[in-house]
Amino acid sequence: MTHVSDGGTSGSIFDLDYTSWKIRSTLVVAGFVFYVGVFVVCHQLSSSLNATYRSLVAREKVFWNLAATRAVFGVQSTAAGLWALLADPVLQADKACGQQNWCWFHVATATGFFLFENVAVHVSNALFRTFDVFLVVHHLFAFLGFLGSVVNLRAGHYLAMITLLLEAGWSDSLFWRINQWLMIHMFHCRMVLTYHMWWVCFWHWDGLRHSLYPPHLLLFLVGLGLLTLVINPYWTHKKTQQLLTPVDWNFAQPEPGGGTPAGANGRVPLKKGQ
Repeated sequence: MTHVSDGGTSGSIFDLDYTSWKIRSTLVVAGFVFYVGVFVVCHQLSSSLNATYRSLVAREKVFWNLAATRAVFGVQSTAAGLWALLADPVLQADKACGQQNWCWFHVATATGFFLFENVAVHVSNALFRTFDVFLVVHHLFAFLGFLGSVVNLRAGHYLAMITLLLEAGWSDSLFWRINQWLMIHMFHCRMVLTYHMWWVCFWHWDGLRHSLYPPHLLLFLVGLGLLTLVINPYWTHKKTQQLLTPVDWNFAQPEPGGGTPAGANGRVPLKKGQ
């Protein structure tokens, strides 16, 4: 087993004693507070600087701020995931049990982010009387999976970092269509990454079985199976459908009789006077 190492980051924020539960739990809380702060700061800045934002209803403002918060987390996830996938020698040498201090930092703070996501999705569901089962299941498995990695000192970091990489969005404009094409392409890349994760599980099964607690391993395999067979194909279909029939399902409400919501630019038309 490859134990925690400093990965050449001595003296940095990564150079902490991650065997301490206090440090790991503090980073989880810090991650949660940080992303709550991003959400609040986005709201404050948008309220002050953006007239379009001020004209939105409460539900639309929530999704606006959530999108910005997820974008910030996406930067963290992309950097960590690509480094693990392409560069880190310790994780490349032992994909089942390899650990790095910098990975501990990202695992703990990402757990805080997924806690924030679960709180946000359930609060918004309660306030706006909505429910997206795919989103709820995705956030639940993500949080429990990363929480298991925070609790278990033997858990390897490679698959956790690749999972982070899976987290790495004006319909009448060229920019919007390019963005949709890019998102569809990235969802296909997510499928390739999930197949890579299955390959790692197959070839490193003994290491995973000995480094992960059975409930954690089962949770990971079930979550990966749902992601591979259900969630990723569903979201790829939805994004493709959105490209062909532009509409933002977060905001738009179906017209009576099942008609397509008005507003071909992915936003609900503003009421007169707004």
